[in-house]
Amino acid sequence: MGDDSEARKAQTRAVFDRLAEDYDVTGPGCFAHFGRRLVETVGIEPGMHVLDVASGRGAVMFPAAERVGPKGAVTGIDLSNGMARATNEDAKRRGISARVGVMDAEQLDFPESTFDRVLCGFGLMFFPHLSQALGEFRRVLKPAGRIGVSTWRVSQADDLRLVLDELGLGGPGELAWITDPDDLADLLARAGFSGVRVIADSEVFRYSDLGQYWRNARGTGLRRRLDTLDAEQTERVRAALAERVGLHTRTDGLYLEATALLAIAIR
Repeated sequence: MGDDSEARKAQTRAVFDRLAEDYDVTGPGCFAHFGRRLVETVGIEPGMHVLDVASGRGAVMFPAAERVGPKGAVTGIDLSNGMARATNEDAKRRGISARVGVMDAEQLDFPESTFDRVLCGFGLMFFPHLSQALGEFRRVLKPAGRIGVSTWRVSQADDLRLVLDELGLGGPGELAWITDPDDLADLLARAGFSGVRVIADSEVFRYSDLGQYWRNARGTGLRRRLDTLDAEQTERVRAALAERVGLHTRTDGLYLEATALLAIAIR
């Protein structure tokens, strides 16, 4: 691995170690919703062995564990020690046997043909060598096993990201998501998968107010940009954000739509 990719991984690890306690726990549960949808779409049956890559706070791992039941097994991996620790504590409290280990998705420490399903919710953009990671996903899948991945087409914090971009604030832009269904399908096909199917899945989420939306955004990858703002810049961003989302505000809260791309394919 080159120095650039290792530096990028170190930065990602540090960011998500810092985010771990707040990640997707202060808002309407966008990651949890699309995690359940990915598990439903890929098709998981009792007794299966499932790998969840880039587990985060268990948005995919927990519903997958419910599906496989006591005769199956779900293994999670994440680059962040903080994420793994927080999610394992959640799993223990819930009485779920699945656990997250710290591992690099580009170098999976599992034998070939180990898993019936390999899932990765909103993680592809963080892999410096994406083709290598997908090759590892395919290697550890059993013959005819399925992969399921998700990426944002319109993220839960897209309005805030666009405001930051328009104002030229918050440092460099986020890593680029794969927002086109054809591009995502082509990526999986080039990695050797067959029967690729991509679904655009949308849901409207309610935030109690702009404050909850802001706190939720600070529990995502946007945190690294928001933390660079001073008080005056933060006030400007919040004012522009309030104007942007004004049409989506009702008496009981703020309603915003997010769209995920859910991709399923076969080894």
